[in-house]
Amino acid sequence: MSFLGGPECSTAGNPLTQFSKHVQDDKSLQRDRLVGRGPGGLPQGLRTQGMMGGQDQMMDDFIQQSGQIPQGVASPFAMDQMRREIENYSHSPLRSGSPANNWAAEFQPGLDDQARMQAAFQQSQRRGFSPAEFARFQQRTPERVASPAPQASNAAMQGFQRPLGMNYGMNMGLGGMGMGMMNRPYSGLATPHVGEADAQTKGKGRMVELDDHDWEAHFAQLDAEGQQRELDAKANAAMEAELSDLDRSVQTETNEFGDFEGIWRSIQAEKAANRHMADNQDFATIANEPTVDDLDDWGGFDHPINTHPVGYRDPQLGEYMFEDDNLFDDIADPYTEGVRIMEGGGNLSLAALAFESAVRKDPMHVQAWTMLGSAQAQNEKETPAIRALEQALRVDPNNLEALMNLAVSYTNEGYDATAYRTLERWLATKYPQVIDKANLSPDADVGFTDRHKLHEKVTDLYIQAAQLSPSGEQMDPDVQVGLGVLFYGAEEYEKAVDCFTAALTSTEAGLSNKQGQVHLLWNRLGATLANSGRSEEAIAAYEKALTLNPNFVRARYNLGVSCINIGCYAEAAQHLLGALSMHKIIEQESRERAIEFARAGGRPVDESSLDHIIAQNQSTNLYDTLRRRSLTFAMAAQTGAQIIAKTLRDLGVTVLFGIVGIPVVEIAEEAISLGIRFIGFRNEQACSYAASAYGYLTGKPGVCLVVGGPGVLHAMAGIGNSHANAFPLLVLAGSSETHLLSKGAFQELDAVSLLTPHTKLAIRPPSLDSIPQAMQSAYRRSLYGRPGTSFVDLPADLIQGTLSNPADVEPAQLVQSPPPPAADNARIFRIAQLLKSAKAPLIIVGKGAAYARAESAIRELVNKTSIPFLPTPMGKGILPDSHPANVASARSTALKHADVVLILGARLNWILHFGEAPKWNPAARFIQVDISAEEIGTNRGDPSLGIVGDAGLVTLQLLHALGDWHFSPSSSSSSSSSSSSPFILQLQSAKQKNEANAARKAGIATLPMTYAHAFETIKSALHTLSPPSEGGIVYVSEGANTMDISRSAFPVEHPRLRLDAGTYATMGVGLGYAIAAHAAYNNTEAPENRKKIVALEGDSAFGFSAMEVETMARYQMDILIFVVNNGGIYHGDSDTAEEWLSRQKHSTAAPSAIAETTNRTTEQNHYGASKSANNLGLRSTSLGWEVGYEKLAEACGGKGFLARTPEELHTATIEGYKAKVPVIVNVIIEAGSAKKLEFGWQASSQKNPSARL
Repeated sequence: MSFLGGPECSTAGNPLTQFSKHVQDDKSLQRDRLVGRGPGGLPQGLRTQGMMGGQDQMMDDFIQQSGQIPQGVASPFAMDQMRREIENYSHSPLRSGSPANNWAAEFQPGLDDQARMQAAFQQSQRRGFSPAEFARFQQRTPERVASPAPQASNAAMQGFQRPLGMNYGMNMGLGGMGMGMMNRPYSGLATPHVGEADAQTKGKGRMVELDDHDWEAHFAQLDAEGQQRELDAKANAAMEAELSDLDRSVQTETNEFGDFEGIWRSIQAEKAANRHMADNQDFATIANEPTVDDLDDWGGFDHPINTHPVGYRDPQLGEYMFEDDNLFDDIADPYTEGVRIMEGGGNLSLAALAFESAVRKDPMHVQAWTMLGSAQAQNEKETPAIRALEQALRVDPNNLEALMNLAVSYTNEGYDATAYRTLERWLATKYPQVIDKANLSPDADVGFTDRHKLHEKVTDLYIQAAQLSPSGEQMDPDVQVGLGVLFYGAEEYEKAVDCFTAALTSTEAGLSNKQGQVHLLWNRLGATLANSGRSEEAIAAYEKALTLNPNFVRARYNLGVSCINIGCYAEAAQHLLGALSMHKIIEQESRERAIEFARAGGRPVDESSLDHIIAQNQSTNLYDTLRRRSLTFAMAAQTGAQIIAKTLRDLGVTVLFGIVGIPVVEIAEEAISLGIRFIGFRNEQACSYAASAYGYLTGKPGVCLVVGGPGVLHAMAGIGNSHANAFPLLVLAGSSETHLLSKGAFQELDAVSLLTPHTKLAIRPPSLDSIPQAMQSAYRRSLYGRPGTSFVDLPADLIQGTLSNPADVEPAQLVQSPPPPAADNARIFRIAQLLKSAKAPLIIVGKGAAYARAESAIRELVNKTSIPFLPTPMGKGILPDSHPANVASARSTALKHADVVLILGARLNWILHFGEAPKWNPAARFIQVDISAEEIGTNRGDPSLGIVGDAGLVTLQLLHALGDWHFSPSSSSSSSSSSSSPFILQLQSAKQKNEANAARKAGIATLPMTYAHAFETIKSALHTLSPPSEGGIVYVSEGANTMDISRSAFPVEHPRLRLDAGTYATMGVGLGYAIAAHAAYNNTEAPENRKKIVALEGDSAFGFSAMEVETMARYQMDILIFVVNNGGIYHGDSDTAEEWLSRQKHSTAAPSAIAETTNRTTEQNHYGASKSANNLGLRSTSLGWEVGYEKLAEACGGKGFLARTPEELHTATIEGYKAKVPVIVNVIIEAGSAKKLEFGWQASSQKNPSARL
């Protein structure tokens, strides 16, 4: 694939791809030379015959393969040949953990570990040569001759009867997707072993074995003769020549693809035999082995297939070869017709024929030559494109468009030095003040080092030219394109991306950004992004190109290739087939146009001639890619890890939370290679908390990946939290091998039995092919009904096992959202009548309603009926906190006086005091709306009034049943509003009193700061940066006082923007929840959708998962954390550092010393324990004195602030909000040692208010 194409194009950056181009180029020269020469030869030149038949026929061939081996010319979709290769192919286990940005590795069978180790060892040995040692090595090594061909067997000779290049195309032309074939001898040719060659070598080439003594004597002799300096000079020259030779042959390293040298010899030998046979008219009399001298008559044979023989690097492509039968020859102005075809997105082959006709009529028509080159290049035909563009420059050496396009084509084909010189010529033409033409680099061949120097020289010149243009949008786009090509050739893809982006944003007119060319520039940007491993961004660039030119088939093709690179094979097939569909449409249009031209010229028209005209020079990349994909699927076995990762992707999972170890690390690596974002934690508890919160925020199960045994035990914290809060969670865990069950295997645990009571489904797939369906069932079960946890146990032998026929596995299907259940109309009517008759109705809005995305319906209900509402802690934001019907600040009053309570997505548990007195009105009637039938009728709920249904859908039903009614306190049947209701008056009075009290506390500025004043300072700073109405902040809070007080201190106007300890009151969830919120809201390229995550942590709660700050820093999560530091759980026990040190000293003293000071009394302290000398030490709730939590952020790569005063806190909040790294603000507040431990939810269960524990 070319530079203008996609990620197969990197000739400099990917030697494997460049090597594949040797056998994928336009071979029309060779094929025309072989016309009619021997059995199986082509009856006519392929340019005359056409490279393929009609495209419908090709697709039929692709879909319906015959069982016979094709004879003569191989079909582009000769599946039998593919099957034969597959049968000869030796499978090797796929390697997990390959780098995600190595796209070729996704499609090649991996080498076994031993082979990799040996190759790496050999590579490290090679790196150890000094110049002197290299020279001695050259003396010991037999001189290499150019690919001697071994004696070919009859079977091998039969292979030569096929058209030249077909064998190569099948084995080497997969562009990285089939390189596993290279591990076996090629085409049955016997390659002599090195040892055999050595044994036959005579004279100077003979290898001499030297022991340690001989080596020392040999070195001493060299030193004594004073030859060291001369030897070094010769060695350096030899090394330079060797580097140049290696660069010309584009050999890859053995540590990556096995014994490449041996394979290269085999290929060269086969090529030599092919040429020798083609030179002999009598194919049956071939007996002698061909030599290098036999190839003299084939000078230049290598050039079109891009092998670049030793001695020169420039392309020797010859003159442009025209189509003999050209229907445009009868058109008066073929050039204009060709332009019209190009601008209309028509058939490129037809456009090329038009331009061919134009230049044959007028060989000096430079623009026609240029357009011919452009048409051929866009049609994936670089070789004829280069011929045409070179001819354009012969006519007009100063044609800037031809120079730039030619440089790009040279780059595509690997003619690096020629590309650099062409770019230099372009610069000298447009910017003579930068370089004069008299100073251009000569056209002589350059070696490895000289070519690098040439690249640096030309790059520096282009940088100088760029500096001549104004900065910003006024820069010269063509200079930027040239720079991009240079950086691209040097594999500096990030710089190349910047250059192409600058060209796109430039407002200056240029050749590259003129009308009709911008889509090509977007495509070029996409190719560079793809080669830099940024396939997702490349896809976006290709989509831009398609937006500008919907008929741009190449961009559609590139889009499919990029999808293949990230493992999205289904999407890739859709894009490739879409491109095929475009081809078909264009083909039909071209067929109709060709008929018009033929009839206008008086030519006879028949189907075969039309097929020939349409098919000639047609690019087969689309078909080849589909064909390769089929071959890859047929060849590639899949491991269990790959099946699991693919199943996650098929289920729509985009983020995976986990902690890896053996054997689940392979799953994580495969998931990453498929484009799934993996977030690695420091503890399974925080990991499982994050996954469960992610499920709540996104409405799709969060996925947690852990190891077996202790990893499962740690993750049980999140499993319990998910179950209690009804968050959808899927836990995947490794386990010991199935055959080691009950033998005491590594980390053995019967996790399925352990977790069955605590999950909705716990399952272990029995086989590799059952994994997708098992995971799909678990995923679905966690989502449907009452959300919760599902667990899949994955034994090591399943993860590491191999499935030879993955095509037989039924893949998982995307799980659709569950259908929302509605209520019975009769019950809805009854509940509506009950609400209308209520004197003091109240709506409770819980996090279940937030999960159900019911905010729109609930807001309409409250706005229409004026019923007061009360949000639960995580139900805040479904209706704005600023809404006048919000009675959160009069909570106790609302509970005590409400008579009819509509509960939407909340439970009558401890958070709502079970619906019981004394907190609640004993006569209150509760209408429960819940997705779970088990919740209906719990505690004081009335089963006859309960509704099992979706909160949003049921609310809409209620709205319909209530009609135009709204709450009128004075008369329940009247529609007129009144404020004389005792219930409304009581609520308003309580709100005013409590809000004034809260404001008074928040305004008290003391040192150390109080909770209220610290939160008021933080709030005022945050609101200046992000007003609540914008919904730009997600609040996460945990810690007893920190969570309770901050709930009312920070208003929330939008749903799902507040997370806390929840139903389970779990301490330690805060940082995991913050990471989950960041992943849920900020995993997008749209900056307007980003949200700042603010975590309000008590110092005790922070300690549960403090090391996850490193996780945030590692993934560059700009989370702002406030650690509210009072030195203890609930509160500290010391008001000064001296007091705390005294307590510490007393606690660590010897027991005898403590006993001497004991003075027991019956008086109780604020902990409820009797005072004694023992109480002079640290209490059970004590934490360290003013611990420097902020330093943890600094140690992990974030920022830390210590705030003792409101001014310091305000500054830290502003700076922390703007930071792009995680930030910890250590907020020192009063210890509160004299305060009493008491919480409202505890008192709610006390039937006798005077009773005390």
